[in-house]
Amino acid sequence: MVRDGLVTPAFDCSAHLERLAALAKQFAGRAPDLADLCLIRMSELHPRHSVVTVDEADFRVYRRNRREVIPLVCPP
Repeated sequence: MVRDGLVTPAFDCSAHLERLAALAKQFAGRAPDLADLCLIRMSELHPRHSVVTVDEADFRVYRRNRREVIPLVCPP
């Protein structure tokens, strides 16, 4: 879909490297991957939106802005 121009990714990791590194350090015990770190950061940037994930166990632990619970949508 990206290749065909139907979807254009708007999140630029390079613009958020410092914050992504801080999040990686904060949650090092859970070993988050880059995708998780990007979702946490996007949740900080767009707090009205929920994160859709099947990784409920980790996202119940992750926090945005250090202490805020991230609203989740998790399929059964």
